[in-house]
Amino acid sequence: MRKAELYSDLNWIGNRFSYQALFKEFYRLAQVRYATRDQLYPFNNQVWTKPNLVKFCELDYLKPHDLVKAFHITEKTREILEKEGFNVKVLQKKFTGQTLDHALKITSCLLKLQGQDNFYNVFYPTFTQPPSYTAEFLKPDACVVWKRDGAYKIEVVEVETEKPDWENYLFIKKEKYEKLARDPNTYRIWWKHHHVRLNLPLCQEADFCFSVVCFANIKKDWEGWKFG
Repeated sequence: MRKAELYSDLNWIGNRFSYQALFKEFYRLAQVRYATRDQLYPFNNQVWTKPNLVKFCELDYLKPHDLVKAFHITEKTREILEKEGFNVKVLQKKFTGQTLDHALKITSCLLKLQGQDNFYNVFYPTFTQPPSYTAEFLKPDACVVWKRDGAYKIEVVEVETEKPDWENYLFIKKEKYEKLARDPNTYRIWWKHHHVRLNLPLCQEADFCFSVVCFANIKKDWEGWKFG
């Protein structure tokens, strides 16, 4: 069945952009959870016009946040993305937050990464406390996967704003990541779970590793960390 028949309430897009281009942009938004029009517009200025945003909201493809001019996809859009072959298993289902200040900073950083070559996908994991793995240990702002020629790289994303005792705060976080790097269950439990959801082949345990990219107004010479 033609997409014009499947999605008859989108017939108004005409020849301005394709259905596939639209769904790609919806998935871009879904990956970063929340975004403003200003954040999305540079990626496709035909899709992300003000009149289109109004129409997408009226048709229940997008939902605006109550307090800020930011948008997220609806369950209707999630179902369409799944039908169109996009990986919705990694999308965060629960939308939280009131002011969204920090969430939109994360969005800006993730969109910069999305625009780079070899970007594959983003997900939002939680690391649990060894040895019982029942309590939360560390929750990154996001985790990005890069992929090229069958090989992939895992990069944890931290977006930090200056705060009291900032250096000690970051050092404690660094120690937690080092503990995770030494823990064999980061591969044997955590990655064996997430590689399936990301549709990635399972690498050998000896080849498994991850790095941290930290967006902050601070620079450190830490092994495995990159500051941006």
